[in-house]
Amino acid sequence: MLKRQIRQFAIGLTAVAAVGLIATGASAQSCAGKPEVSKVILMADWLPVTVSQGPFWEAKLNGYYADEGLDVDIIAPANPADPIKLVARERVNFSLTYVPEVMISRDTGIPVVAIATTLRHLVSGFISLEENNISHPRDLKGKIVGTGPKLDAQAFLDTLLETGGITRKDVKVIDPGFAHIPLTLEGKIHVAHALSYFEQAIADLILKKNNKPPVRFMAYTDFGVPQFYYQLIVASELWTKRNPNATCAFLKASMKGHTDWRNGGKKSLAYVVKANDIFTQAEHQVSYDLSYKDWVGPNGELFVQSVEPWKTAQDWAKKHKLITVGSDPNTYFTNAYLPK
Repeated sequence: MLKRQIRQFAIGLTAVAAVGLIATGASAQSCAGKPEVSKVILMADWLPVTVSQGPFWEAKLNGYYADEGLDVDIIAPANPADPIKLVARERVNFSLTYVPEVMISRDTGIPVVAIATTLRHLVSGFISLEENNISHPRDLKGKIVGTGPKLDAQAFLDTLLETGGITRKDVKVIDPGFAHIPLTLEGKIHVAHALSYFEQAIADLILKKNNKPPVRFMAYTDFGVPQFYYQLIVASELWTKRNPNATCAFLKASMKGHTDWRNGGKKSLAYVVKANDIFTQAEHQVSYDLSYKDWVGPNGELFVQSVEPWKTAQDWAKKHKLITVGSDPNTYFTNAYLPK
C-alpha cells in the first residue's frame, strides 16, 4: 500500500492606495489602456498544483483574461531552471519563480523584475521521519540529505549546517530529483527539502493512512534563513516597459481569479485534479487549505511588494555567495503595473 502511494511522487502611496482596492476584491481597478499584445504565456513553477497556480487557472477558466483582451496559456517547465531563463529571453511573458532566482539573474546583468508576489512567506524546510529523531541542524551529522542542485537550495543547506556547527564533510548530500518524498518515506535518505503546505502535508497524509506518525519539519527560517517572499510573478523588465497595459491586464484578471480561488477555488481544483492525477483530490485539497491565506498580506494586500523582504534576502544571499555585487533592492521588484 505504501509503495503504491509512494510511486505517485516519482512521476509607496500608490501602493497604499492599491492595497485598499485589492482588499475589497479589485473589481473596480483599471489599467491605463488596452493590452499591446493579446497572446500571453505564463510559465508555472512546476506541475499544475493548486498551491501556486490556482488563481491563474480560475482567471483562465472563468474568462477573466479574455475579458481583458488576453489569450493566456499556462505551461509547465521542462526543468526547474526554465522559468527564470525563458522569461529573461522573452520566450515566455511571465514566470512563477523565486526571490533568489531574481537576485542571481540581476547580479549577472539579466534584466528580470518581480511584478508581483504570490505566496508571501518562505515555508520551506527539511522533512524527516519521526524515527530519525532530527529536530536541529546539528542532528544532520552523519545523515543523507536530499536537496536539489539549484544555488538557493544549496545555500539553504549551508545556512542550516552553519547553524548546527557542522560542515558538508559531516553529511552526504544527494540530488533526489522529484523523488525526495518517496526516498524519505522509504528510509533511503534521512531528510529532504520540502514545502510545508505541499510535500510535508502530502507525506503526512500517506503516513496517516498507514498509522504512522507525521514527519518532522525543520523550517529553514528557524535556523538562520531570513523570512522573505516565497514565490513571485516575474517578467523581463524590457518586455514590461514595451507592454505595460498587457502586464497590468494580466495582473488585473489574475486578481479576479484569486478572489474566486480564495472563495473555494472549485473550478481550478477540479481542473488540477484532472490534469495532475499524480496527486489525489484529497492531497490537492489539503495543499489548498494550508496555503490559500498566504497570498494576502496583513492589510489584505494582494501582489504588492515592499523593499524590506528584498533587503533581508539580499544580505543573506551575499553572505552565502549566491550573489557578489548586489543591486539596489528596489530594482528587484516593481508595483508599477498593478491596476489602480
